[in-house]
Amino acid sequence: KKMVKHNNQLPNVHLRKHWLSFVKTWFNQPAHKKIRAQKRSAKAAAIAPRPLQKLRPIVHAQSRKYNAKTRYGRGFTLQELKKAGISAKFARTVGIAVDSRRMDLNEETLQTNAQRLESYKSKLILFPRRAGKPKKGQINDATAEKLKSAEADHQNLSKHLMEKPRRHLREKPMKITEEMKKFRPVFKIR
Repeated sequence: KKMVKHNNQLPNVHLRKHWLSFVKTWFNQPAHKKIRAQKRSAKAAAIAPRPLQKLRPIVHAQSRKYNAKTRYGRGFTLQELKKAGISAKFARTVGIAVDSRRMDLNEETLQTNAQRLESYKSKLILFPRRAGKPKKGQINDATAEKLKSAEADHQNLSKHLMEKPRRHLREKPMKITEEMKKFRPVFKIR
């Protein structure tokens, strides 16, 4: 121990403030992780052969810092559903998330999500309510052959039903042409 300087009091700190009663332990974390996994598998078994998650749109993150990145949104807009030829009421029944508040201000995002819905429609297998009597609708009920293939397929247990398209950040190297050298972006912008 270091001695104090000058004519000061000797250090004798009484920091016994029963801190142990204020500490929150987290020893049950691994057990809860296991419980969550068991609940997920139980839910998957209960709703089989339906997928575990709903189909979500791809949206741009907010603010200037993150708006170049894409993420999964809350639900598809009414415009996107209309473009894909699906009503909002029907979409909710076939595992498509709907967000009636979000608006499409970007034509590119609208096209991407409408295309996403179209691909989902083509892959979707709807079981008829009465066996052997498929109905026609916004998405037609599956035929007998399609149902056989569906029973053979595995249930989709992934976190996201359809993955995001991968971003290509780097461009392939290319030779600089004379036209590129002469190009003046300042004049093009003006």
